[in-house]
Amino acid sequence: MLDLRGEKTPARLLLRDLWRERGLLPMLAAKDFHARYRSASLGVLWSVFLPILQGAVLAIVFTKVVKISTPYSYPVFVLSGMVTWSYFSSSLTTGATAIVDASAIASKVYFPRLILPAVPALANLPSYAISSGVVVLLMLALGVGISPAILLLPLAMALTVALAIALSALVTLAHVYFRDVRYVVQATLMVALYATPVIYPLDRAKGLRPLLIWGNPMTGAIQLVRYAVFRQADSVGPAVLSSVAWLVVLSVAAVLAYRRHERVAVDRL
Repeated sequence: MLDLRGEKTPARLLLRDLWRERGLLPMLAAKDFHARYRSASLGVLWSVFLPILQGAVLAIVFTKVVKISTPYSYPVFVLSGMVTWSYFSSSLTTGATAIVDASAIASKVYFPRLILPAVPALANLPSYAISSGVVVLLMLALGVGISPAILLLPLAMALTVALAIALSALVTLAHVYFRDVRYVVQATLMVALYATPVIYPLDRAKGLRPLLIWGNPMTGAIQLVRYAVFRQADSVGPAVLSSVAWLVVLSVAAVLAYRRHERVAVDRL
């Protein structure tokens, strides 16, 4: 029987503790980062190589076989989207089980468990930054001009990081109660890749474009990346506005959920 009764944590106290223990986040992220790549010969380069390889394969398939045409360099187009999507996907996949995976400390020592879903997102940040740098190098190599709009790329990255953390916070709390959640997340991400304008321009979605803009939190982040790279992107304003709205809703929902269930959830670890 699922018992959800227990002492609530006031939102004010939760946020105060979160700020007071903020130094714990980079420490846990650094530990996770080093543990992940300690025994790998190429280390963090694997996390850079894999999304670039996937983007390269998609670029070849959709230019030589399916032949998707865009007004810009398609290899840069697909790689810029794939790098961002790969970061979001890997951070959410790992973040979805963050509390259960850290049960050894989460069940014994008190600290705001809201920190835990942010750890994978922060640990993946170095590879995300390096991969984004590779995109910029590819732009130079393929003759894609770099404009002042490229300064928006860190903003697009920050939006992606925030979305990954906010969504992970909700999903990992649900995973404490229902251990099938990790598989639901994996299956959803497989489908969501094709429901996000990563490998195709948003204007190709035609009748589905409003749904992709307002129903998909990641569309705005991807379109902002495209605007930073190519100085233009379809419906970038509404898409970014939608992503920001999603971020606010998810963040508020996460605070309310942890306020109600954080203490109870620990008893189920």
